[in-house]
Amino acid sequence: MYHFFIAAAIASALSLGLTPLMIRLSRRFKILDLPDKRKTHKTPVPLLGGVAIYLSAILGTVLYILLFVEGLETNLIVAFIIGISGVAMMGLIDDMLALSAKRRLVVLFVLAFIVLIGCLQFYFPQDLLHTNLLLTLVISFIVVFWIVIVTNAINFSDGLDGLAGCLSLVSSLGFAFIFYLQGRTQLALPTALALCGAIAGFLPYNINRARIFMGDAGSMFIGFMLGILSIMSISEKDIVVFIIPVYLMIVPIMDICMSVLRRLLLRKPVMQPDKMHFHHRLRNRFKNRHAALLILSAAQLIFSAVGIVIYIFEFFVFGWFVLIGIGAAGAVYTFFHAKSLRANPQAPENK
Repeated sequence: MYHFFIAAAIASALSLGLTPLMIRLSRRFKILDLPDKRKTHKTPVPLLGGVAIYLSAILGTVLYILLFVEGLETNLIVAFIIGISGVAMMGLIDDMLALSAKRRLVVLFVLAFIVLIGCLQFYFPQDLLHTNLLLTLVISFIVVFWIVIVTNAINFSDGLDGLAGCLSLVSSLGFAFIFYLQGRTQLALPTALALCGAIAGFLPYNINRARIFMGDAGSMFIGFMLGILSIMSISEKDIVVFIIPVYLMIVPIMDICMSVLRRLLLRKPVMQPDKMHFHHRLRNRFKNRHAALLILSAAQLIFSAVGIVIYIFEFFVFGWFVLIGIGAAGAVYTFFHAKSLRANPQAPENK
């Protein structure tokens, strides 16, 4: 009855076994994250963890499909694999060659569009879309833009040992629970569980003085997957539940929104890195990276639980009011924070 957990077991076992291999390969081929003034590690760290996560998640999903799923259209699988494989490959290239932010964004938009056309379009009201071209274009743009935002949000959160993995694990578990409640145990639930397993198998090597980083190959792949899962969690009859994915991923989403707003207010490039993300500020405040990891993971867990409660009891209006309040508070805080930074250009955060 619960054979969908096989996807998680396969992915977890593969991740546990592949990650040490990637540590050795990273060192052999010198694919390392070198220390600099923005980073906290003092020695080069292997950077192929994302490859282990990608291979584990994709193999766990594909093996489950081959064993238990019948009648699935081939074009859905092909579009899905092309999209997520393309993101993982782009992230790997970026880890090795440092691609420009503009090139990454262009590739992300193209890959998100491929996934939308190939499989995600079936999660929207077909009669309405086929009769209204303008609505189709608007929804397509929103979906693609959303996937790109989520992908970059997870990428932005990957600045502290174990943080991106822990936040993503909570989110993917939340999506798995939503899919279970929806009774979608054929494909959506096993896919989410495979991602859970791949991340869980990687985390022991990435927490408490990381022996390997997931790199952009991992953070962008995970973010892309979460973006896809968030769209899959919306059914035709209750599009209003789009609020639920926001709750399940609220920490990285709030972080990227506040970062973009802050950089706009400071008239800095939107994609320019800085030391003002949630994890930077918490680590500086508590002088302890474990405290920052614990606080942010707990916040993600609490809001994910709130999102699931909202879904179960259909408190969607209440959820929207709370979310708007959180967003407004974040915007006001960012405005005054940016104002103080403009008034004190020599502040350490500005450097």
